[in-house]
Amino acid sequence: MSEPSPRSRFRAVGELLAGVAVIASLVFVGMELRQNTAAVRAQTRQGLADRNAQFITSISENPELARAWDLMWSLDGPTRPDVLTHTDSVQAVIALFGVLRHVENVYLQFHEGVVDETVLDSYGFRRTPVYSTPQFVEYWPTVRDRFDTRFVTAFELEYNLSEP
Repeated sequence: MSEPSPRSRFRAVGELLAGVAVIASLVFVGMELRQNTAAVRAQTRQGLADRNAQFITSISENPELARAWDLMWSLDGPTRPDVLTHTDSVQAVIALFGVLRHVENVYLQFHEGVVDETVLDSYGFRRTPVYSTPQFVEYWPTVRDRFDTRFVTAFELEYNLSEP
């Protein structure tokens, strides 16, 4: 058997180095993707936190909205109609719609794998008493068609809300 020529040895070393370079670049791309995914998830969590803070601040800094929210969505049961003005009703309904849209966004982010399941609990998808009040049960059928069907299905299962 003849010994390989220096040229064929050089070619073999070159091919080996090229293979190593390809593997190294794939590892680098994988690390970059993981880092970018983590950054996107962090941005999404921050956006959800910012939106939640805006809602909390809007109620806490607006006595009329806080009053309307309390009158409309009180956990003690439906409010007397003579106490709830038309403006109160409009404010409370719009505020709750905004909350539901936020919860829908959280659920869809979870459904798409952008945030983990613990986020559902921390942003009100689960264990939120207002969604079990008689007022909400009456309100839900009037807005359910405005939300993503995946969210509606999961939300109705979570709160035992049946289709109208």
